[in-house]
Amino acid sequence: MAYRAGAKLINMEIPNTHAGPKYLARCGKATWIGVYKDPYGKPVGPFVTKPTRELGDITADVWNSVFTDYHKLGKGPVYIDCTTISEEDLEYMMWGLKHEGNTAMLDYMAREGIDLRRHRIEFMKYEPFLIGSRGIEIDQNAETNIKGLYAAGDEVGNFRADIAGAATFGWIAGKSASERVKRIKDFQKIERSVLVQDRAKFYSEILGRASGPSWKEANLALQQIMNDYAGITVRSETLLNAGLKYLRDLKAKVLSTLMADNSHTLMRSLETLDLIECGETIFLTALERKETRGLHVRSDYPFTNPLLQDKFLTIRQENGKVQMEWRDRN
Repeated sequence: MAYRAGAKLINMEIPNTHAGPKYLARCGKATWIGVYKDPYGKPVGPFVTKPTRELGDITADVWNSVFTDYHKLGKGPVYIDCTTISEEDLEYMMWGLKHEGNTAMLDYMAREGIDLRRHRIEFMKYEPFLIGSRGIEIDQNAETNIKGLYAAGDEVGNFRADIAGAATFGWIAGKSASERVKRIKDFQKIERSVLVQDRAKFYSEILGRASGPSWKEANLALQQIMNDYAGITVRSETLLNAGLKYLRDLKAKVLSTLMADNSHTLMRSLETLDLIECGETIFLTALERKETRGLHVRSDYPFTNPLLQDKFLTIRQENGKVQMEWRDRN
């Protein structure tokens, strides 16, 4: 939504991956107090052999492909072993997971009788996602280049989006927005704007269609395109151009045929459309970054360009046209 409004996005082309319990997502990897071990109980990393509340096991941070590597070599699975931690540490870990919002996982474990004092938990590397220095550019007041538009948390691109940064800039964004809203005299003017009317008409069209693909079909097609043409294995100009073409074809099809039958599926439909636009920015910026950096691996540009070490690549829309610029990190 910020991109559609004209806000600058940063580093959309550089993927980030996280890890946690298999087939779940974002389940507090750093909060787990245990040791990563292979099926025979041998630690997979050289850092710790016994669970430590103070240090944890940083194997997955310095070797973030460990779970995938072990799987490919047939040496997996890799488990987090918490079976020897103290009752105090177990209580502390469960408290931390709860307060990070991982209650769905904890409820599931309780229902299924999963006891961390007896059961090891298999971990995996998750699919790429946008968090941590990828997203919307903000200033010290949490304001974007669009006056009156603020951002904090996972969406922010030029500041770490971990809990400390999210909490701090969430407070700053709220304060900045509250100060600005005091100066707005006519809220109905916003409601009467052409943009709001056009979006409301479009949403009604999606709800009013008698037939057409659902958000699930569109989302699955999007995931397939992103994984096959902008994944974390390898990228190239030919792959990225092909993927961008397919993505734009999908976008046109979805805009003209997507159907929702209630408010819940409408929300999911709009989320999918937002994801398609995120995907488009990823393709465009990945084409622009002609180097290999982090998980952005270009087979046609295999070396990391030192001249881009302290540069951010930004992308925004202006009058319907895409604008990309390089700027200094600071």
